[in-house]
Amino acid sequence: MDSKTGKVISHNQLGSDWSVSFAMAWLIVAAAIFDAIPVARAADGEPQPVTDEQLYAKAGEAWQASWERFYDERTHLFYDRVSSYDPKKRLDTLPTPEEISRQYPNRNGWGTGMEDCAISAGVMMSMICDRFAATGDVGLHQPAEKVFAGIVLLGTLSPSGGFVIRGVCPADRRSHYCESSRDQYTWYAYGLWRYYRSPLSDNTEKATMRKIITAICARLERNVVAKNDYHIGREDGTFDGLVDKMWKTLAHEVARLPMIYAIGVDMTGESHWKDLARQYSPEAASQSAGESTKIAYALLQEQVSLEALYQLEESPELKQQWLAAMQLVADRSLVFLAKCRGYQVQDAGKVNMDWRTWQTRSSLGYLVPKAPDVWAKEDNTIRQPAEAALIKLFCPQPQLTPDQLVLVKQNIAQVDYTKSIFYGLYYTQAVYWRAVRQGLIKLPTGPRN
Repeated sequence: MDSKTGKVISHNQLGSDWSVSFAMAWLIVAAAIFDAIPVARAADGEPQPVTDEQLYAKAGEAWQASWERFYDERTHLFYDRVSSYDPKKRLDTLPTPEEISRQYPNRNGWGTGMEDCAISAGVMMSMICDRFAATGDVGLHQPAEKVFAGIVLLGTLSPSGGFVIRGVCPADRRSHYCESSRDQYTWYAYGLWRYYRSPLSDNTEKATMRKIITAICARLERNVVAKNDYHIGREDGTFDGLVDKMWKTLAHEVARLPMIYAIGVDMTGESHWKDLARQYSPEAASQSAGESTKIAYALLQEQVSLEALYQLEESPELKQQWLAAMQLVADRSLVFLAKCRGYQVQDAGKVNMDWRTWQTRSSLGYLVPKAPDVWAKEDNTIRQPAEAALIKLFCPQPQLTPDQLVLVKQNIAQVDYTKSIFYGLYYTQAVYWRAVRQGLIKLPTGPRN
């Protein structure tokens, strides 16, 4: 998107614009040198030290794969997986408009490859903001604008005010499933907030973001009430879903509601949203320290909401409670970090990646296509360790033990991103740039100059 004209820049233009950036040119050269180098291992199987150059090159490889293989310029969204290594067929198995009109295979689009676009938009935008904070690279304006275009689509396409769409069909740029979830709203609002606060966004974009967050807050105020059992509500006006309840929920879910209201007041200055954030925050802070989930992505969802609340909290007592909850979540998540040791390159070329041919399983009353093992293996050994690292890095003044930092670097550097079929690569990039921003990982000399 051109900041002067407001026009979205094409994918080809994006590549040509970046080619004039010395930093990006250095990255491409480094990636060519290091992308084929596996993480070296000693005789006992432990990984050898990874250099700053290798980490930077691998982050660049993941970035390139994200845009070339998972991103679609028709919607400006990043999808959950690719179905082929052939660039022309990579997103061919996404649901058709006709299938979506029937809400097939389920109302969330679970298992289809377009169920988490709102989450991924938030992850990618947060990563870009961290990267800009670490480098000051003005070339990041253009990719940020493209991610923002997708965010705007998800937050404004629905006729139901404040409804955040999970993902949009590239074929017609309109078709989508009617059910969203608190997880989509959490990362979506967080990404919106990070971009709003970043120097990367301009005044026109900020005005658009204020309208979007106002509509979201208004929807929550209208729908998340006792008579609806505190659900956000589907696009069709029904309220019996099991994944969009925002209050009277579990410990890892309860902070989401005050988090979005707190973000709303920070972006708009409207005191009404502050009153609502204050209404829900004390109970949410108390409950967030309770027994929590043992699922990596859900713990990260909790940490995202806690980090925003911690940064925005004015009450010293509540601020301390948010911090204590963040530290608990970080401790609970560390078990997932070591899962990166099980990584092996998966060859999906011989696997049928069309969800229509898979067996189904029951999940929360819905029939969901059951993905093949290659998908689960990438999730377990790439995304989950990265989520655990992010949870730790979201803490104020995060500290990683030497052993933990070794695992974090291994998780980033060992992956062959040219073979990735699942969206864990968004998270390893987020870990890398968050760690660089915090000084835990150093940039090589080239990009700094």
